[in-house]
Order: sequence, then C-alpha cells, then structure tokens
Amino acid sequence: MRPDPDREALRRMLLERRDSTSADMLEMTSERIRDRLRRMGPFRAARSVGAYYAIGSEVRTAGIIQDILDAGQRLFLPAVSGDSLVFRAVHDAGDLVRGRFGIMEPKPRCDTGTPEMLLVPAVGLTVGGIRLGYGSGYYDRYLRLNKIESVAATLEKQVVGRIPESPGDVPVDWVVTEDRLLHT
Repeated sequence: MRPDPDREALRRMLLERRDSTSADMLEMTSERIRDRLRRMGPFRAARSVGAYYAIGSEVRTAGIIQDILDAGQRLFLPAVSGDSLVFRAVHDAGDLVRGRFGIMEPKPRCDTGTPEMLLVPAVGLTVGGIRLGYGSGYYDRYLRLNKIESVAATLEKQVVGRIPESPGDVPVDWVVTEDRLLHT
C-alpha cells in the first residue's frame, strides 16, 4: 500500500512542531503527563503495563517506567521482530540493549507477554483517539491482534482536529497530554 501524501505531510509538520520544543519544556510537559498517568485509575490498576523507551522529542518515559516498577506492576517494553512488536518483561536497565532502530529494547532472554495496558508513542492524535505514528504500523498491528487498553501520551500541541484515516488504524482508548486526560 502506498503512503498517503496527506498523512505524510501532516506527520512531517507535527514532527517539526514537536522537534521545536525546547529540552526544558519537554521535561516540564513530560512530568505533567507523568503526573496525569499516576492519577489515572485504569493505569494504576493494571497489573502489567507496556511502555516505550522515548527517543528524540517524544514524551520522556524514563520516569513513567520507573513509576511502573516502583508500583510493583510488571513492565513490558517492545522489541521489533520482523514486522511485528514483541513485548518482553523488563526488571531493570540490565535487561536492555540497543535494537534495530537504535532504540533501547529488552534482550531476547527476557520473557514475552501481553500487558494489560499499553502506553503508545504518537506523532499526532485526535481527541477521538486516532493516532498518527511514524508510519510503520507496528503499534496498530499489535493493538489489532491484542485487544488491550491503550493510552497515547503526547504534547498538547500534537493534538489535531483531524488525521486522515488509514484502513490499518486502531484508535487508542485514552489520550493524555500535559493539559488533559481524555477517554476516547
């Protein structure tokens, strides 16, 4: 399937917008998002949570990952396997290695599993939960196969009125920004 030029143009614009965020502002907004997640009932109640290791100008997740571990929840992080994601249990930084895309991911020796709730990265979102990612479809394919509750963390300025939908899109259940928490 050929890339949608409207989605590609929106992705470029949103990445430029996010990349223009200063490091101090990204840290501050990431902390506010972390605080919202701490107060989110379904997030706190999940026995296991899948997260992602932030790269570039993504919402910082190191504190969120530590909160999951500190709360006694089982933490899963993704590893790329072919054209799919596999989530593996992580106990500490010693379980991580640099993966195919230069992103820290669990070592192959870590147990695989399906988390109860999944924190997903987003380039852009609508208030209805339509997510624009990086264009590879890894998270959409995973969510289609594993019917689990999902929450996308993003900066408020990445929430847009409309994202051209693709047949493979799987909306997220929750959107969390530094200013609000939305159940879609």
